[in-house]
Amino acid sequence: MTEKTKVAPVLMQRNKFDVAMELTHLYYRDQLVDSIEEVQEAFTKFYATADMAERMCGDDLVKLVPEKIARLWQARRI
Repeated sequence: MTEKTKVAPVLMQRNKFDVAMELTHLYYRDQLVDSIEEVQEAFTKFYATADMAERMCGDDLVKLVPEKIARLWQARRI
């Protein structure tokens, strides 16, 4: 007799370093890099943005996104 195991989905969370790495990779995926300093500067900006977003509550974050996306966020909360 075979047993079936149920596995609950786990929400994957990324830390701000992971977010900055992924955003940097996406940003430079289709373009040439002029210098390592350019990549370092982009990573630093993405890391700072992720750090700031981590410290903000959802209501404050919604102010930073386009209005159409903000309406979707607010509709989900109702």
